[in-house]
Amino acid sequence: MHIFVPNLISLKINMYKIILTLIASIFVISNLKSENHTINAGAYYYSPEVLTINVGDEVTWINDGGFHDVNADENTQTGESFNNPESFQSNTTNVAGATIYTHTFTIPGTYNYDCSVGSHAAQGMVGQIIVQGPPSIMDIVAGSEAHTTLEVAINAAELNETLDGEGTFTLFAPTDDAFAALPEGTVDALLNDIPALTEILLHHVVGITALSTDLNDGDVIETLNGTDITVTVDGMTYMIDMATVTTANIEASNGVVHVIDIVLIPANPTDINEHNNTNTYMYSLNLLGEKVDINTSGELIFDIYTNGKIVKKINLIK
Repeated sequence: MHIFVPNLISLKINMYKIILTLIASIFVISNLKSENHTINAGAYYYSPEVLTINVGDEVTWINDGGFHDVNADENTQTGESFNNPESFQSNTTNVAGATIYTHTFTIPGTYNYDCSVGSHAAQGMVGQIIVQGPPSIMDIVAGSEAHTTLEVAINAAELNETLDGEGTFTLFAPTDDAFAALPEGTVDALLNDIPALTEILLHHVVGITALSTDLNDGDVIETLNGTDITVTVDGMTYMIDMATVTTANIEASNGVVHVIDIVLIPANPTDINEHNNTNTYMYSLNLLGEKVDINTSGELIFDIYTNGKIVKKINLIK
């Protein structure tokens, strides 16, 4: 068994991990894809004059007619540097409908620019592009249609500011379907028991950035709850305890999000089931989510009860 040590993550990338990364890169949230934006240039304007985009987006300037360029180096009117996060200068063209310049913005910040031809800048041909940095983990959750229950839970536990602020985190994010699969009444019970809710939510958060390429089969990771979760890698799939990672490596400004299909429950969670006095054993599952005998030995299993309680254990005696 490997112990996952945050400051000593292996830097060795073998062919298997490269394949895993390529597979994981297929899974993206559509609203996080890079976009292409168009700005039209004419006498004497850039339209739109102010454009807000995200890091990684591409901007193309199209000439509506006349001699124009895109100058984001020195202010044509003052001769002083624009002091942009990065500078660029295009060639001049007078071909109507032609592309003046295309630029991909990889550094967040505010970019001012103008047309350096003649007195075009003085006549109002100036523009500005505001490049927003990557979304925070909380932004990703709030922007996902598949994580409305998780968003409500995070807000109820007042962890939203933490996941929206500075720091380095990995969130294993269960979907709405994962919460819906819990025994009836469990989610409502959690929302009425904030300590238990917080305990479970923190069991989904790690205090470092852990991309798929940082994880090895058998890694044991300590969560912010002080509990452990176990990584299982099987071919091109990897799991966190019983949960399968369905969407990997959604990078945020303060870490990374991996979408999972099951809500992770700590080994000995605070009793969240006082609303239901029935506590009958139903079945046991292994790490692959397969039903096994309650007395199965030599592997990690999870006993499931009717009131939502899940007990994680290993039977060492045959």
